[in-house]
Amino acid sequence: MYHAKEIALIIGSDPHLLSDPDAQIQFISTDTRKTDFPSSTIFFALHGSINDGHDFIHNAIAKGIKNIVVSKNPGLITGHINIFNVQDSLEAMQKLSAAHRNRFKDLIVIGITGSNGKTTVKEWLYQMITDRQVVKSPKSYNSQTGVALSVWQISEGDKLAIFEAGISKMDEMLALEKMIKPNIGLFTMIGDAHAEGFKSVGEKLNEKILLFKDSDIIIYNGDDLNVSMAIRDKYPDKKLYSWGWDQSSTLFKIIDIQKLENKTELVIDYKNQKNSFIIPFTDAASTENAIHCLATLLVLNIPEADINIGFQKLHNIPMRLEMKNGIHNSILINDTYNADLQSFKIALDFLDQQAGNREKILIISDFMQTGLTAEELNHQMAAIIQNHSISHVIGVGHQLAKIEIYLDPFILFHHFVSTEQLIAKLPGLNFDKKAILVKGARIFKLEKVITSLSEKAHTATLETDLQAIGHNLRVFSEYLNGDTKIIAVIKASAYGSGSEELAKFLEYRKVAYLAVAYIDEGIQLRNAGVILSIMILNPDRNGVPDMVRYDLEPEVYSIDQLQEIILLTNGNANKSFRIHIKIDTGMHRLGFMPLDIIKLCKLLVMNPQLEVISIFSHLSSSEDAGDDTFTRNQVSILIGLYEHIANAIYYKPMMHILNSAGIIRFPEFHFDMVRLGLGLYGIDTTDTLTRKLEKVHTLKATVIQIKSVKATDFIGYNRKGTLTQDGLIGIINIGYSDGLLRSAGNGNYSVQIHSKMYPIVGNVCMDLTIIDLKNDTDVKTGDEVIIFGKDQPVEQLALVCGTIPYEILSRISSRVRRMYVQG
Repeated sequence: MYHAKEIALIIGSDPHLLSDPDAQIQFISTDTRKTDFPSSTIFFALHGSINDGHDFIHNAIAKGIKNIVVSKNPGLITGHINIFNVQDSLEAMQKLSAAHRNRFKDLIVIGITGSNGKTTVKEWLYQMITDRQVVKSPKSYNSQTGVALSVWQISEGDKLAIFEAGISKMDEMLALEKMIKPNIGLFTMIGDAHAEGFKSVGEKLNEKILLFKDSDIIIYNGDDLNVSMAIRDKYPDKKLYSWGWDQSSTLFKIIDIQKLENKTELVIDYKNQKNSFIIPFTDAASTENAIHCLATLLVLNIPEADINIGFQKLHNIPMRLEMKNGIHNSILINDTYNADLQSFKIALDFLDQQAGNREKILIISDFMQTGLTAEELNHQMAAIIQNHSISHVIGVGHQLAKIEIYLDPFILFHHFVSTEQLIAKLPGLNFDKKAILVKGARIFKLEKVITSLSEKAHTATLETDLQAIGHNLRVFSEYLNGDTKIIAVIKASAYGSGSEELAKFLEYRKVAYLAVAYIDEGIQLRNAGVILSIMILNPDRNGVPDMVRYDLEPEVYSIDQLQEIILLTNGNANKSFRIHIKIDTGMHRLGFMPLDIIKLCKLLVMNPQLEVISIFSHLSSSEDAGDDTFTRNQVSILIGLYEHIANAIYYKPMMHILNSAGIIRFPEFHFDMVRLGLGLYGIDTTDTLTRKLEKVHTLKATVIQIKSVKATDFIGYNRKGTLTQDGLIGIINIGYSDGLLRSAGNGNYSVQIHSKMYPIVGNVCMDLTIIDLKNDTDVKTGDEVIIFGKDQPVEQLALVCGTIPYEILSRISSRVRRMYVQG
């Protein structure tokens, strides 16, 4: 707990200007929607690429926050509010976090960096270290903001802290180092992640290892020569603990790695003794992450026997929130791999974001290693629950038995001692059309509850990474002029992703508009609780009553269509009907032709109930440099006709013409709004931002059978498939009725299992596909198969099939299960 005057001195604000210098502050907020204890919270108004926190100061005050950090004039503020004026709000928050870290001189802090594996290694260490109280970064909170929020969690009683640090460009790591100040540094690996922000791998590596500037100990893979040389050159006087096959490894030398059935045996030479560890994974990435954990645990003097016990408790589980369809038309959010207060708040925010009009149910287990008494923990958890309008709480474990006394009486409460007891009673509980969050500690195995509540559907899955959507939104936002707004195009069920879920996420991120193709799509979003403005790009002419009822805004493209709208809205002179005028500037699809403009203007002037929100057009080839003259002519036509219409109606609607490619290639034409479609999903037809954007979609299947066949055998329909030698084939549960086009068959395309590629054999079948496993006995029944994803982009499949990514995504069948993840 800090006093306001203490914080003012730390962050460089004048304490004499505070209205209540003795105000007590315990929590930090950067988002007014994520504040559970406003009276003891300080809000930092941060500048973002999409939104500016200063725009939400009055929201913060309305929530009850009385301490606000600003870096520009906040306007008129009334009431007993502490305003902390600083030059840079983010820098001020980092200073406060660094000062908080420095209060805990005896705390052992592990700082983890690298290109991959940071979050997994952190979570596994947290699971395996049970002999002391540990605090860690929630989820993948490793950014300039995330690290500050993570370090702020440190409290009395914590004996060990594990924080991860991630950077995407030069001159970022030192700010993170000042906050984390690790005693022990751990480097996972160097790779291509965020490579676009650096001139070379070496430059990125040298920036990352600045995290270890004041560390006593550094742990790393000595076989990675680039990493090893960089660390040894920069920090020759520190305790360097390397591991690997090389004889020069200073911590332990690997003697042998043997892949067994669903596990790996690791044999090492540690302190001149042979030690064996069983790792419950066989893939290379998980094995390396486990070895990083082993090295860290040995440095922490954890006994070898305890490490082996800890390994057996590990699960290669997702490190992100997952959302999918549940039973009885419910939605189900899975966060069953850990339980702490910070990640609890994050999960509840995600539940709020996605619930819409649904009632919210929380299934939660006891929390472990919080440093709070059961009474304190229940009191805090109950306060958080009530701030998120939960209607039904289901508790599992002994501690939660007494949380009911802190909950409002209108919240329905059930308690079960064990997960098994809960599962037995699930059929008697009401989950119809609910939004359900399942959150708990690993020891309770609440994933069994997820299995019981999941909709039993096709096991092929299209996974949509909402965090990647947010990243791509920020990338494009940084390209825009300051006042340009974003229309997020989510037609065709958000290019296969599922429009409801994505719409709620984008509404939470405060885009200006959503655009869908048809009225039914807009109605679906309204029924799901989406209140953001929605543009209908291809409205049915008889759908005006529904558009009025559901507050949907049509694209108007012809005189006939406009006259029908006038006929149906003429009796509503006191209520405006919002429309968007589409101009045909040469693509010759929908839109008013130049000869229509005089009549269009007359009709608009005569019908003031029609409010023209925007005038726009559609570029035919914005990504094609060979058509730039035509594109500029399209823009010129739009500008001329816009001026004609605006002069006729005596006001200036918004104007827009650019799609994703146009945003990148024609910044001079950003105008009032832009339409962001495929770029939102990480697809860049200009090949300009490809390295900056993140792929959003991962299409997954499962190996359901493995067979031995001879080279003389024929495989699949029409005997099209053969092997070059006797070997193994795998049958995977996805086919052309799911969206895997037949042209991908007969060796034209390969799928990915455990980071290895396996070609498709023979024709793709309706529901199944056969792949050549090349005698690879590492592949097992039940293994996950990646059709396309982050490391194998959808563009590759589109190229093989002679089509475009749009078609691949929009062809994915509705029977393929949709899952949404957010870090």
